[in-house]
Amino acid sequence: MLRRSVFDHDAASARPGDTRPMTAATVAPPSRPGSGGAERTGVADRLRAAGIHFGLSMAAALPVLAVVLLAWYPGPLPALLGVGAILLIMLGVDVVLGPLFTLIVFDRRKKRLAWDLATIAAVQIGALLYGLFTVYQGRPAFVVFVKDRFEVISPADLRPDARAAARGNPPARIDPLGPRWVAARLPESAAERSAILFEALAHNRDVQHHPRLYVDYADEAAQVLARALPVERLRALNPARLAQVDAEVAATGQSAAALRYLPLRGPARDGAVLVDAADGRVRRVTDLAPW
Repeated sequence: MLRRSVFDHDAASARPGDTRPMTAATVAPPSRPGSGGAERTGVADRLRAAGIHFGLSMAAALPVLAVVLLAWYPGPLPALLGVGAILLIMLGVDVVLGPLFTLIVFDRRKKRLAWDLATIAAVQIGALLYGLFTVYQGRPAFVVFVKDRFEVISPADLRPDARAAARGNPPARIDPLGPRWVAARLPESAAERSAILFEALAHNRDVQHHPRLYVDYADEAAQVLARALPVERLRALNPARLAQVDAEVAATGQSAAALRYLPLRGPARDGAVLVDAADGRVRRVTDLAPW
């Protein structure tokens, strides 16, 4: 018996008006990648997109860090003011979370991919600007010599009325690029002195919180030297850090005998300021224990 082929079967089963071609199969083969439709995004593409985002984030973050650490918070001031946690949050949001979100959402098949990436970038920029504003408000605008020490004052420490009262005082002008070294003098009026004393006791706001009383640091150099302490006492207060004491002294280019120091009070911890024993000029700021 002869067996009919599948083609004979198709021909025999074809009906008049049937426009289907007589083929071996009527099911179309599956499409291959690149032959039509959106191609699925692989892990390599996601990593590449996240890497590009990371590079762009670093390019934006590095200049910001340079301004913060070299201008607004020079030397050991970040440790004395406790700004490290804020900087870590800024870096975490800007450099880590942004690329991580890109790694998660990146898919070439998504119609709203551009919108998703723009949203991530907008959140990053907003977080960076907010962090910058916070860091700026807490930065050391003034390092004020008061009585027998230095006090760090940020823009956030100065009330609007106190800043308004100091509008005509040149030493009270805030430098946008770095801290200004000034001194504060008690007012001559007994009533004003009593008011400041009461405010210090009641609200912890002393003479350094009144920029109208600021004078040029050089004008109080004699008072600085009268209150300054020998470096040997600094060595006695830091017995486990003698090598650092020697390094800090050497960095000034002078001998220990040619230097004095005064305590520097910071919001997070205290440090020491090395000054010239001849004229009281500030030579170096350290994080050594001053008390």
